[in-house]
Amino acid sequence: GHTVSIEGKELSLTPKEYNILCYLIKNKNIAISRENILSNLWGYSFFGDDRTIDTHIKKLRNNLGKYRNLIQTVHGVGYKFELK
Repeated sequence: GHTVSIEGKELSLTPKEYNILCYLIKNKNIAISRENILSNLWGYSFFGDDRTIDTHIKKLRNNLGKYRNLIQTVHGVGYKFELK
């Protein structure tokens, strides 16, 4: 299965949260638009608001706890997973 652990503790992520996290990590330090995330993870046939990404990111950040700030909001663009 797909699991994510932080400091030995397994996180309880939904499949979409897991996919978003993997996509952001795969493209670390690159700002990715909401539209890009939607088209790559939901597919082009998704009929809905791109703000659904914001909801998933909020839940994902809550699951990441003290590491929540690794997912940065890039105003006017979308999000990035930032490792310094």
